Amino acid sequence: MADKVKANEADKSTAPEAAESTDAPPPKRPSGLMAFVKAIAFVSIIVIVQVVGAAMFIPSAQDTEKLARQYIAAAEGEAASDGGHEGEAPGEEHAGEDLAEVELGTFNITHFNPATNSTLSIDFELFGTVLAADATEFEHLFEKNKVRVREQVIMTLHASQSKDLSDAGLGLIKRQILEKTNRALGHPMVREVLFSKFNFVER
Repeated sequence: MADKVKANEADKSTAPEAAESTDAPPPKRPSGLMAFVKAIAFVSIIVIVQVVGAAMFIPSAQDTEKLARQYIAAAEGEAASDGGHEGEAPGEEHAGEDLAEVELGTFNITHFNPATNSTLSIDFELFGTVLAADATEFEHLFEKNKVRVREQVIMTLHASQSKDLSDAGLGLIKRQILEKTNRALGHPMVREVLFSKFNFVER
């Protein structure tokens, strides 16, 4: 009888354990909300890193002001090459330098524009200014590269529009000829180009 009681007690003591083992829920999987929060956090970290990196390359207020001053100075330099500011005489920007005037050639150019079915006839004499101390060297370089200089001038005029030729100061054409002439010479000796007897007719 005592053995039966002990056996019953043993069965009762193991029964809850068996019930617990069968009723234990499966291990929980991370919820979809948690995965979404982790993804948002990861993306946020990447965005913050990119913003901080970009901020390192944004110029400071001092750098911006310095760039603005350089831009203004460059713009004023271009205005000076157009014949100076209003009220200044052409070439006044070189007033403190001893300059010599040199002849770059006489040109008679006829150009047909198929887009407008019109023909441009352009006649002018072209001169330049160089430092007096460089006049001899210029003559040597010009004689050596005369054909190239002439070709660059003609190509510039062929590419010009009527509005550029109608400009009173011929600023754009002067800048283009100045740049291409110095490039053809292989040395930036010409300081300014000047037109004499400039005429153009569009038919």
